[in-house]
Amino acid sequence: MLRGDLYQPWFVEDKWGFEIISGDFLGVVVEIEKMDFDDKINEVVVDYHVISKPEPLTQEELKGQLFEQLYQNIINDILREAIEIHKNEQ
Repeated sequence: MLRGDLYQPWFVEDKWGFEIISGDFLGVVVEIEKMDFDDKINEVVVDYHVISKPEPLTQEELKGQLFEQLYQNIINDILREAIEIHKNEQ
């Protein structure tokens, strides 16, 4: 799991997301707006936005391939953890 090493989840009322706590994108805070499974494409679709970023990072960097890969790794880690929790509850 990457939680605690790469990112830290946060929850406020009905909102949630994560903060990147190490690496090139240290300090970026992401809010997950919506996460659904799309049957048509057989994938989880996530709507998100960056709510805070360190001053030196640009919007272009946050839209680049490096951030996208990091973001996907974090989302996959969150989903793996949720699946494990679900399995353990049954």
